[in-house]
Amino acid sequence: MGDEKKKIIKETVENLKHLDRESLIIIRSGAEMLKSRDMIERLEKQEKEVV
Repeated sequence: MGDEKKKIIKETVENLKHLDRESLIIIRSGAEMLKSRDMIERLEKQEKEVV
């Protein structure tokens, strides 16, 4: 992992430490939705390749 990416991750973690519980729950929910959307897109792409 490059130094720039490490720096960004460190800054992100510091920012997250300042959020309250409700904000963290909202962020986590959004991240879970993005993961689900990405999974659906990958599955759709695989289906198109098979057909």
